[in-house]
Amino acid sequence: MATTVITGRDVTFTIGGNNFDAQATSAVLSNSPTMVRYQTLDGVVNRHIDDEWTFAVDMLADWGASPSLCETLWVVTESAPNTTLAASLTAATGAVFACNILPTYPSVGGSAPDAQTVSLSFQVVGTPTETFS
Repeated sequence: MATTVITGRDVTFTIGGNNFDAQATSAVLSNSPTMVRYQTLDGVVNRHIDDEWTFAVDMLADWGASPSLCETLWVVTESAPNTTLAASLTAATGAVFACNILPTYPSVGGSAPDAQTVSLSFQVVGTPTETFS
């Protein structure tokens, strides 16, 4: 099979009905499964019992923009930290992953003279859904 290099990707956050297309420089949706191993009289049995999904996003800061994802996340995290937000990651045309995330405070700052950057690590609620077409 020939090597395929995928370069297309996009990330969108929906908060209060507003879509934010972040200035993302990196977006990674990953799973850390919880596995249990039992030694039985018939041999070893492995069981998958849970998943812990995270959605990590690095982006150029948009403080002061209108609208600002950073400012909106700050306000939502402060006022409604247990309310889920919709997020989607397009890995390539025809491969879209949608999930609900809990808000988190964005980091603030960056090194001079570079642009300000924001690193976000969201806890995913439930299991992401995928659309492959």
